[in-house]
Amino acid sequence: MDGLEIRRMSSGEIEAACIVIGLAFAGNPNTLAIVGGHPAKSQRMMRVAVRAAKLSRKCSHVVVAERAGKIVGVLNAAQWPNCQLGVGEKLRTAPAMILAMGSALPRAFKMMSLWAKHDPREPHWHLGPIGVHPEFQSRGVGKAMLGSFLVTVEKQRSPAYLETDVDRNVALYEKFGFRVIARADINGVNNRFMWREAGAGSS
Repeated sequence: MDGLEIRRMSSGEIEAACIVIGLAFAGNPNTLAIVGGHPAKSQRMMRVAVRAAKLSRKCSHVVVAERAGKIVGVLNAAQWPNCQLGVGEKLRTAPAMILAMGSALPRAFKMMSLWAKHDPREPHWHLGPIGVHPEFQSRGVGKAMLGSFLVTVEKQRSPAYLETDVDRNVALYEKFGFRVIARADINGVNNRFMWREAGAGSS
């Protein structure tokens, strides 16, 4: 896409980034399953939860795609062993997570617990969430963010890992060297866990 800039997120852009993630995941299979199929609730939940548990973490490496002064894509990543929230982080984020999820919290906890069990216990970069504003989807924004971030991963000779519940994303990630290493049915949704070996390259 012409005029697209890929760069690190600044601290003052976290709200704009959370809004993009909320919009991007409003129709996501996992989030819809968690909130009972309501896109508006899904959007609100993701907007609040991603701020508390992802983008505001000190260890998070957040990449944004900007076009014409507007953030249109967000990619979050954390380096092992900081992929999962520590005990202190869980306690600090609990009020926000309860507010965001309400009665959906048990279903969300089930998903997060199973995701954590699949997280590889070796050094790697853990990617996610990766989201693009609905108006800019299918225009190469996600591909541009992923390709840009994987340059950093390649320089470090590090493996990478992610989860996805969207069928079309599996093919995209495979083009960048990821492969499905496990699957799990969570709340009726087919989740794929994908690994990219160090030096896998991309196309």
